[in-house]
Amino acid sequence: MSIVTIFGATGNQGGSVASTILSSPELKQKYKVRAITRDPSKASAQALASAGAELVQADLNNASSLQKAVEGSYAVFAITDFWSLMSKDAEVKQGRNIAKAAFAAGVKHLIWSSLPHATKLTAGKLTGIPHFDSKAEVEEYIEEKKLGTGTKASYFMPGTFMSNLGTMINPGQDGVPTIAGPLDPETGRYPWIDIRADTGKYVVGILEAGPEKADGARVQAVGEWLNPNETVRKLSEQEGKTINFASVPSEVYKGFLPPAIAEELTQTMELMGQYHYYGVGAEKYQEENDKWLLKGSSKVGLKEYAEKNGPLVKG
Repeated sequence: MSIVTIFGATGNQGGSVASTILSSPELKQKYKVRAITRDPSKASAQALASAGAELVQADLNNASSLQKAVEGSYAVFAITDFWSLMSKDAEVKQGRNIAKAAFAAGVKHLIWSSLPHATKLTAGKLTGIPHFDSKAEVEEYIEEKKLGTGTKASYFMPGTFMSNLGTMINPGQDGVPTIAGPLDPETGRYPWIDIRADTGKYVVGILEAGPEKADGARVQAVGEWLNPNETVRKLSEQEGKTINFASVPSEVYKGFLPPAIAEELTQTMELMGQYHYYGVGAEKYQEENDKWLLKGSSKVGLKEYAEKNGPLVKG
């Protein structure tokens, strides 16, 4: 039985990977889940243990603890949390630490939760999205340093989370529930994903493809591509009430946000509006990316997400 070590196993992405394996009798026979957590005593970690996972405590800033965490692993799913650090350099360091440990342990398949390098993708126009650039720079490091180690690497690149919709819908000036953003309502693109439901389908699909076939694969994980008008139309149908979209200038949008993250989130929206998140026209290649999905699985669309998790409009 091959050990699959999962970082962030009690979070959305890692938890999805763990549950995809642990809920499948077939996959559970092939893979032993090792769940990495900072606190094995918390309820979410104990729930994984009850489902058959091995719990291992590790600190992403402690190289020796990471070595022990990945020892004997066939595959590693690695993720870091920028928002708990609020530092590009700190996130890059943690990602590199995991990669170094994986290389040293002889891990066959490293799957890194990555994102596009926004600064490079936009030719220096959007330089204020460190939570994208940091993950991309870890990816670049892995690609450079994996050579000669025997480790193959793949990259899971999730779109924008449907779970953020609850905070995105707010009363407009006329009191009607509204999503606002610096996007054109027709040409902007939201790459929506149900991160809890669909991460595992992509990551375990990559795992099942094997390290040789999946080496270097950069998989854009999107449940449904929608422009802003399509987004609010589908949400209105599901919620049973009108939801509008308001296209607003970046400076106006920035004023809606907490100052500490205003610039970063505004530029992230501009990335969707002007560059379609992964690059202009990325939506045309979604079918090709979906070939990595776990066989027999299907993605969650926006209406299905809203049905399962609604009402999204509060009050």
